[in-house]
Amino acid sequence: MLQTGLLLGLLWHKDHCQIAKVDVVTKVTIMVAARNEAANILRCLQALEALNYPKAHLQILIGNDHSTDTTAQIIQGFIVNKPHFQLINIEQNLGKAKGKANVLAHLAQAAQGEYWLVTDADIAVPTHWVQAMLAALQSKVKGKPVGIVTGFTLVRGKRLFDKLQSIDWAYSLGLIKVWSNWGIPVTAMGNNMGICPVAYRKTGGYEQIPFSITEDFALFRAVVAQDYAFKNMIHPDVTALSEPVPTVKAWLHQRKRWMSGALQAPWFLALFFGLHSSFWLLLLGLSWFSPLWAVGLATAKLLLQSGFIAVTLQRAKHIHLVVYLALFEVYHVTFTWLMTVFYLLPVKVWWKGRKY
Repeated sequence: MLQTGLLLGLLWHKDHCQIAKVDVVTKVTIMVAARNEAANILRCLQALEALNYPKAHLQILIGNDHSTDTTAQIIQGFIVNKPHFQLINIEQNLGKAKGKANVLAHLAQAAQGEYWLVTDADIAVPTHWVQAMLAALQSKVKGKPVGIVTGFTLVRGKRLFDKLQSIDWAYSLGLIKVWSNWGIPVTAMGNNMGICPVAYRKTGGYEQIPFSITEDFALFRAVVAQDYAFKNMIHPDVTALSEPVPTVKAWLHQRKRWMSGALQAPWFLALFFGLHSSFWLLLLGLSWFSPLWAVGLATAKLLLQSGFIAVTLQRAKHIHLVVYLALFEVYHVTFTWLMTVFYLLPVKVWWKGRKY
């Protein structure tokens, strides 16, 4: 029943990014935090340079967070004769901020735009990203100004592991999208995010927000607490492509970091995730008493879940990934339980060369 409601909720609301109506003279600041991203940063910068937005109205700030590889040199080489780009080397912490939050705190102090966009060094954004995110930021939800916007992100890559990660992202962000449409605040994603500077400043900024390794979630909660609306978008013009997590170990550390934010979600969402993770165990118990009911529920779950993911992929114009849906449930169940066990282990999160 819940899966049916989620699918209907997704079908009921479709994002329309009215790019032509966006005021192109709006000054926009784009912020990128980079730490040891020599393998990825050039792709990110090339995508930002290819944005279909007047360069005179763009300010692109890249914060180099004590990189020990050639990240800074690659950035410096790329931004020569590109005055809308600026490299800022991060030397100290501001207030409570650490890690990426500290980088963004510094970049926010240098930001001149009327609206801010945030992405990561391993992300390539689409060409109309600025206009589409602006359209969402300049809108209202039930009379409230929008303070924070999350775009859609998929994973690129040729390996089967990469394809399944992409479907995983589509499913998770699709769920967040539906809950967002229902007015339920869940989170924002800091790799593809828009911020209203007025809302940010009302929170006190990252200098005043209690530190969290899920800095996007912390900012999202702080902005919503200031009575601002929020939006989660699924549309090709806000669909960014992330580099895949290369190994299972790295995946586990990534998800353990995310779990620290997910566990602070409303209780009913935590209940949903708990039941979702335990579905097959519960079904196994049911099969002992009623095999036919168990088969019927399993079939319904797989069909509704696959339909939900297919719609999200179609909305983002990445429908080609549906050929991997047959394997997704095996991946999803296996990695969900791996993540649960890993989360409970007394192991610190390894993130960008730092332990938290």
